[in-house]
Amino acid sequence: MNTHPPFSSTPRRQFLKTAALTTGGVLLSRSVLRGAAPSPANGRLQIALIGVGGRGQSALTALQNEQLVAFCDVDFARSRGTPAQIAKNGGVLARFPQAKWFSDFRVMFEQMADQIDAVVVSVPDHMHFPIAMAAVRHGKHLYVEKPLCRCITEVRALHAAANKAGIVTQMGNQGRAAEGIRLAREWVQAGLLGRVHTVHAWNTSAGASYSLNLETASDAPVETPPPTLNYDLWLGVAPERPYRKIYSHSSWRGFTDYGTGRLGDWACHQLDAAYYALDLDAPTTIEAASSEEKKDTFPAINTLSYAFPARGARPPVTVKWFDGGLLPPEPVEGFKFSAGGGSIFYGDKGIMWVGSHSSSARLLPEARMQEMRGSLPPKTIPRVVGGPHVEWANAIRNGGRCGSNFDYAAPLAEIALLGVAAIRARTTLAWDSAVGRVTNHEFANRFIGPGYAYRPGWGV
Repeated sequence: MNTHPPFSSTPRRQFLKTAALTTGGVLLSRSVLRGAAPSPANGRLQIALIGVGGRGQSALTALQNEQLVAFCDVDFARSRGTPAQIAKNGGVLARFPQAKWFSDFRVMFEQMADQIDAVVVSVPDHMHFPIAMAAVRHGKHLYVEKPLCRCITEVRALHAAANKAGIVTQMGNQGRAAEGIRLAREWVQAGLLGRVHTVHAWNTSAGASYSLNLETASDAPVETPPPTLNYDLWLGVAPERPYRKIYSHSSWRGFTDYGTGRLGDWACHQLDAAYYALDLDAPTTIEAASSEEKKDTFPAINTLSYAFPARGARPPVTVKWFDGGLLPPEPVEGFKFSAGGGSIFYGDKGIMWVGSHSSSARLLPEARMQEMRGSLPPKTIPRVVGGPHVEWANAIRNGGRCGSNFDYAAPLAEIALLGVAAIRARTTLAWDSAVGRVTNHEFANRFIGPGYAYRPGWGV
């Protein structure tokens, strides 16, 4: 069996010593526990959704058995529900006629902080940090969509603040609650793959939202914001500029001021299985190669190579990323790459495929999967019932920690955001995790932070 990836690897670089980012257990303070107590009348949590349209619809549907007391969204029409959204969520909003609506999260906290136990943040990447930090300052349990924040300095600040507050946290990389990621770890720990040395991951999602064909964002025509959108609130901390429809909603991910491109959107899904199953820590080098870059938007095609150091007796691991229509080499003859993406693990004793969002896992080739069917390792890792939002709500109510709590999620998000930084710097980065700096190119450190001064008035 060929257990090595079908390409010639480049010489491995000298690894830099790194320090672990993960921290120990979190003790819930009495004040936070009091604030998070479920309603004595019905046992339901009082939850605010910040970002109701788009990705917020998933939270709305998943948490409909809790008490949703506040909705906050900068776009009145999109948040109240298009016909397609209403059909998708079954008209859940109608079940909460007493919930208050806001366009500004600051006003929501000012008026309702004492009526809220927990907050879900489902907004564009550039506003994750200010909104999440406001929730932390008010002692609210927190669910934030991936990639947690827009840059590494924000991730580290939010992680530290959440730990100090003692709140229950969860990042929205839903595959961490899935079956496939647990199978991957159980099979790796049982030695089915031997010593894993290489992982290939990819994403095949298409669409112009990740890389827009503009020399600069200012090439798009200036427009008048629709009356239902508060554009100043949408911009938030980002630099002020005239409204252009191409910025907002589905296209914001492609702009460097607001999003993190295809990698930032997908790496926390497709690299999660490798991060968890192999106990990866911070990479020491990140090498990127991309197609032509436009000034304000992300490249259309990217490949990356992450070098992770040895962990005790386990060998170093090379993780390679492919997107924009590029795919890894076939791991075995006739392999069909799944729609959306996934990852492939190469060990010295076997190969494993994990589906997008860690939905499933299989040994390769299929003949080996069939041979092992009756002798696969036992399922020793507890399974999650109900998905990541429900897992989070139950952890608040009953005590415990979520699978993608910020101690787990922050280092995973950093892996994704280091790749984003390498893409934007267009060079290989040497990373010192202990101090949080690129050590070989000083100019690249601007991509570790936000890259612009926050507009004042947002609490950051």
